[in-house]
This record gives sequence, C-alpha cells and structure tokens, in this order.
Amino acid sequence: MKTIEKKIVIRAGERHCPWSYRAVIKPILIFFLGFGLFATTAGCGGGGTTTGETEQSTGDTITSEDSSWTTVEKNEFVLARMREWYLWYESIPSHLKGSDFDSPEAVLEAARDQDRDPWSYITSLADMTARLSTGEFTGIGIRTRQDEAGQLWITQVFSDSPAATAGLKRGDQIQSINGRTPAQITADDGWDTAFGADAAGVVVALAILRQPSANLSFSVTKTTFIVDSVHDRKVIDQGSTRIAYLAYDSFTNASYSSLLNAFSYFKAMSVSEMVLDLRYNSGGLVNMAALVASFLRDASNEDVFAILQYNNRHSDDNGTLNYTRLSTDLNLSRVFVISSSTTCSASEMLIQGLKPFLTVVQVGTTTCGKPVGMDVVSFDDQVLAAVTFRIVNANGESDYFDGLTPTCIADDDLSRDFGDTAESSLASALSFIKNGACPVSSKRRLPMRRFVARPANLPDSGREGMW
Repeated sequence: MKTIEKKIVIRAGERHCPWSYRAVIKPILIFFLGFGLFATTAGCGGGGTTTGETEQSTGDTITSEDSSWTTVEKNEFVLARMREWYLWYESIPSHLKGSDFDSPEAVLEAARDQDRDPWSYITSLADMTARLSTGEFTGIGIRTRQDEAGQLWITQVFSDSPAATAGLKRGDQIQSINGRTPAQITADDGWDTAFGADAAGVVVALAILRQPSANLSFSVTKTTFIVDSVHDRKVIDQGSTRIAYLAYDSFTNASYSSLLNAFSYFKAMSVSEMVLDLRYNSGGLVNMAALVASFLRDASNEDVFAILQYNNRHSDDNGTLNYTRLSTDLNLSRVFVISSSTTCSASEMLIQGLKPFLTVVQVGTTTCGKPVGMDVVSFDDQVLAAVTFRIVNANGESDYFDGLTPTCIADDDLSRDFGDTAESSLASALSFIKNGACPVSSKRRLPMRRFVARPANLPDSGREGMW
C-alpha cells in the first residue's frame, strides 16, 4: 500500500495518448472533492502541451489547450476509463459503445450505476480550476434551500459578493426570481436557468420576504468574486472555557491562508474546545481535509487519516493519507462538528478520520452519506470525475451511505447568523460543553427537501443551490 504525498502538484491539459491506451494510465496524484477527487494521469509526448500547474498551497491556475478531440474520441475515452477504473465497473452494460452517443456526458450517464452513484460527473477544466485553485465563483453570492412546503430560503450570503453588497441576509425568503415564483420554477423543472446565465453582468431581480413582514425588492448583478471558504471564525468565552468556532465551507487550495490564519489565532488564544461548523461544507481536497484534522490534534506523521481502496483491478493503487505533525496544533481531546445533509464527502471523511483518535460530538442532522471518492482525469478541455475508490478510516470503518448520525439533533436556525451563540446548532454544542450532554431538541424550523433548488454545473454540491 502506498502513502499519498502531502506536497501535491496538479498538471493538466497535456496532449494524451490514443484513447485505447489512455484509459489504463495509472493515476499518480490524488485530490478529494466534495464533488470528486482531483488527480492527473501521466501524459504522453507529442503535440502541444500546456505547462500550467499549481501546488497545494498556492492559488496559481491551471490552463488547458483549445478543444481538439472529436466527440467520438471523448466518448471512447470516458467509456474506457469507466470500464477500467470505476469502483462499480462490473455494473456497466457490456453493449455500450462510445460511437452510439452524442456526448461524453451521455456516455457517463449510461455507464453510471444509477442505484449507487449520484456523484460521478463531467465538467470543464476551467470550472474545476476556478473552484479548487482560485476560489473564483460567478454569481450573486448566495446559497439557497427549499423546504417541504416549497418555500425558498437564503441560507448563506458570501462576503464580498454582490448579494452581500446589496444587503441580502441569511433567513430571507425568496418570493420570486426574475418574476417567477419558486413553485413555477419547480413545476417547469427550471432551476438550472432560474437565476439566468452564469456570466458576469447578468442582472437578477429578487422579491424578498424578510421576517416578520417586510416585502423587499433587489436587483443584483452577477460578478466573478473569490469565495473565502472560512466563512466565520471567533473565540467564545463560556465561563472559564475558551471555545474556538470556525464555519468552513469547502476544502480548497484557495482556503489555505485563511485556515492557517484561523488556527494560528485559535492557538494564540489558548482555546481548549472547538466547534467546527461544516453544515454547508460539501467537500474538498483530501490534503486539505487531512490538514484541518492535523490542526485539531497532537498527531504523529505515522497516524492514518484515511485509506483509499480501489476496485479489484487496481488494489495495488490503494493508498494511505497520513496526519502531519504540526507545532501549531490545538492538541484537543474532542471536537464538536455541526452537520447537515449538505455535510458531504471530504467533510464526512474528516469526521471519520478523527474518530479513531479523539472524541467527535456531531451536532445537527445526518450527513449526506458519501463514503467514496473520485480520481479526476483531464481529456481535451474537460475533466471526468468518476467514483473510483472507497474511503476507510484507521479503524476500518466505511460504507456510511446512509450518512453519519449526529450525537445531538439540532436545527439549522435561519433566524440567526453563523457564530451567534443563540443559533440552535451552535447553542446545542455550547450547551454540551457546559453540561456534558445534549440539550433537549427543538422542532426543526426549516424542514429539509432533498435535491430541489440545485443549479447546473455544481455536481455533488450537496442538497442546496449556490447562485
């Protein structure tokens, strides 16, 4: 079993070998996303290549050459790759041929295991790069969720976004988008285009109900901005106990500096407890998940954070990802994690990776249930992210497809912002720290409805929309 190196370099956009050989190239670098794992394959000589690359701790971008593959070449690549590396390759129908499909996306849909895999996807190399390396996002800068009654709520407003500048707030109810109600959009299956094109300069008209009874109108123009995954950080004093609070949205390279600053601050403040808010964190890079885990406990470089297990054709590629010994770690004996159904993938991996070594008190609701990951390989100007391995912790625990159940059930209280000590989930964690047990649960204020307001091009983004 190999150990995955912590210093990771992405190389992309290389001219590849003919598809029949490309499909069996061994992945050499692995990254974990909520919507997939990022890896590259060894490229072949010949043809023009791009030299763009990025390291784990930088924000440099990856570039790619112009599209040059035919549709059939793309289709054959995707199908051959799936037959060789897909975790459930035996479920792929034997009669499939790349030449029978109009696009690589159609090939993937036909090859994907419909019962076990809602995650595998294809996207552009440019979009992948923006999300992982630079943190760039084009939109108005909100996260939404639709409840069981069909009402659409703003659950998060990103700092430095057009929505934040306009004055939109967490807990606002969206009555209409560009003149259409959420009910009309749902009936038309129109969420992919509800907020208009994904381009800077597009104007979005919103009618908002702000509790208790304020009807407001907003006209917000989309821009491209940087999403800081460290959404909020603070230290809470509760009696003589000093508690770190961190709301963290995505395990990306772009968040490295913010994470480093946050944990340096917590260390300087001599915190003795930690509340890690992952309620909207649908995943990220595996090395960043291991880094966060390493900040939390006094780890050894030999401690196993996660084991990655491939299909039986590639058991030699099974690998381990270890903790890193850090002089700045918080040396905690337990951590409180706020979770929801959008807590997914690398976030679940973090929870599971910590459990063999310290006490994890999970507060909120059950996580999404994604105990598998993807290698991502580039082909032409696109990337294929297909499920290729199981995630196992140091105790051999895996296969949590039903999600991770919370220790304490708590609401996602939209009437209060992140870090508010009276917000239901954070209040429950603070109560446990004070009293040593879960508080009496309150009724859920916002019933969850799965897979409703989900935008296009955000694979495996959880159970909400990001616009």
